Amino acid sequence: MGDDELDDMTESMHDAMSLDGNVDKLRSFYDRWADEYEADVGSHGYGMPDMVASTLAAAVDVLGWEVDRTKIAVIDAGCGTGLVGEALRTAGWTDLRGVDLSKEMAEKAAARGIYRSVEGGIDLTSAAADHLRGSSDAVTVGGVFTVGHVPPTALISMASLARSGGVLAVSTRDAYQRDTDWHGVVAELESDGLLERLVHTANGPYTMDSTGDYWAWKVNH
Repeated sequence: MGDDELDDMTESMHDAMSLDGNVDKLRSFYDRWADEYEADVGSHGYGMPDMVASTLAAAVDVLGWEVDRTKIAVIDAGCGTGLVGEALRTAGWTDLRGVDLSKEMAEKAAARGIYRSVEGGIDLTSAAADHLRGSSDAVTVGGVFTVGHVPPTALISMASLARSGGVLAVSTRDAYQRDTDWHGVVAELESDGLLERLVHTANGPYTMDSTGDYWAWKVNH
């Protein structure tokens, strides 16, 4: 990440990008940030939520799912305060469940009244999420694959939340792709057949200081 990008961030956004992936630190950080989160990211022209929603729509179109969006069960993984969920709801997806590591963020998401359930305190890469495995038609993961948060191999855990034949739609910030082995992990998972690429949009809107890539795969368990 360049110096100009860092200079444009709020202090909390900068701190978020400086985390080391420790689950307890992540949980505590986002619990503290919950009240100010939307004001901070909103001030940076947050285009990611709408892009995740449109990526899911494009993937469903590629698969030719001829079903009303209201009948497609979606897990919003790492839902935060519900910004991606709001974009999904606006786009016509109504069977939404939210899950997040931070209980405080999850409470904000639940208060929106757009999810049929929201769970906080859930580490999606651990056994704590076993009850969610294979329980949805689609999984959205917006803003989770970010520097200092989860490794690219967390794609396996995220994909496991979808049924076989379901969709996984993910955002990645540019810095994350540069600073991790994202492309190597994706290539391996696609080669192994776990993920079948449906959509990839490069350099799409993310924040005013950074673009991002948007991905969707068919999940094959």
